[in-house]
Amino acid sequence: MRACEAAEGTGLSRLIRIVIALLLAYALARGAAVRKSYEEAEIARRELRSEVQMLREETEALKSALETEPEDSEIEKLARERLGLVLPDETIFYFAQAEDKEG
Repeated sequence: MRACEAAEGTGLSRLIRIVIALLLAYALARGAAVRKSYEEAEIARRELRSEVQMLREETEALKSALETEPEDSEIEKLARERLGLVLPDETIFYFAQAEDKEG
């Protein structure tokens, strides 16, 4: 009877070792996956910090631009480019494009 108990004990011990080995392998695989996710998140965090810094600098530049009075030449340029305005004594010429004729 003792041989049978010893065999059962050895079999159970071997099963426990296999289960522990499998759990350890799973834990290592999950650890590697978590580490990769962490590294990806860290890269994304750095990129976002850089973007936030760039946006802060742009915001400061825009605030500064709002605080300074624009010069007349800047206002005139914007009126011409965006609104198509002209001075009263100016003449505008429009040129029609000639169509290509074949033959």
